[in-house]
Amino acid sequence: MINARKLVLAATAGALTFGFAAETFAAEVTWNVSLWGSRRAFTENVEFLAERVAKESNGRFEIKMHYGEALSKARENLDGIPIGAFEMAQVCASYHPDKNPTLTVLELHLPRCLRP
Repeated sequence: MINARKLVLAATAGALTFGFAAETFAAEVTWNVSLWGSRRAFTENVEFLAERVAKESNGRFEIKMHYGEALSKARENLDGIPIGAFEMAQVCASYHPDKNPTLTVLELHLPRCLRP
C-alpha cells in the first residue's frame, strides 16, 4: 500500500513538473505592431526594437510589423491597443489631442529642441 501511494505521488509530481516545463518552453510571444505607410526613417526605431528583442530572447519574443494600415487605420491605432487588436502601434498624437494631451505638446515642441 505504501509503495502504491509513493508511486502515485511520484507520478503526480512528475506530471506537474513536466507540465510546468512544457509550458515554459512553449511560452513564445508574438506582438503585432500596426504601422501605416511603408518602412521608412520614422519606423526604423520599431524595426531596431524588433531585431533587438528577437536577439536578446533567442527568438522567443517576436515583434511582427504590419505596414500599410493592415491591422487598423492610422487614426484608429491608439484605440486598437486597449481592445486587443494588436499590442503596439505607431501613433500620431495630433490624431487624438483629447486622449493624450501631454504627447501632443511634446510632438509640437520636441522638434524645436532638436534643431542645431
